[in-house]
Amino acid sequence: MAATARHPNRRLEILEKAAPIFAQHGYEGTAIRSIAMACDITEAAIYRHFEHKADLYGEVIRFKARQHDLRGDLFESVGGRTIEEILTAVAHHILALADRDPELVRLMFSSSLEADHATATLFQEIRAPYIEFLSGQITDRIVTGELRDVEPYITSRCFVGMVMDCALHSGVWSRLTGVAFEAETVVCNNVPIFARGLLKKTPGEVA
Repeated sequence: MAATARHPNRRLEILEKAAPIFAQHGYEGTAIRSIAMACDITEAAIYRHFEHKADLYGEVIRFKARQHDLRGDLFESVGGRTIEEILTAVAHHILALADRDPELVRLMFSSSLEADHATATLFQEIRAPYIEFLSGQITDRIVTGELRDVEPYITSRCFVGMVMDCALHSGVWSRLTGVAFEAETVVCNNVPIFARGLLKKTPGEVA
């Protein structure tokens, strides 16, 4: 019987095999034994590369995030756009990410239901690029007088949270309400409202 070829990078193999298992079963439902079996190695071999299960889970999140150049993609999309167009571009990017990488979405969804395992890592690797990008765009437009004097980071965090909630939970909404809410429909409805709230009021305009 021919021997099974070894993966040239054992650490990378563990991350590749662990990602779908964590995505399917969540942090609490995943046993290191299952990941070891998927890699055809011992549990001890996993612990030679990762200190403990939480360490492996955090590295899986970073591994998945590195598959997407979030900051690069966002800055490429800018170019003389209005704030509504910027918000729309950010929203579409988040929804496209969810469509492109459902495994990452499942990791985010399961983490939102469990304890604090990798919550900070998920925020830093996935949410923060969107928040920081949008915060910079809002700041620039406040300086030019296009937008009201709002707190850019808080505003950006609220908007990104709204869209990510649509991406993660639209199916849940549909089951609870009996109405099929598509994430795209919710975003198209809310982006103009959000954008109008940011625009600077002209003298005499009713707030």
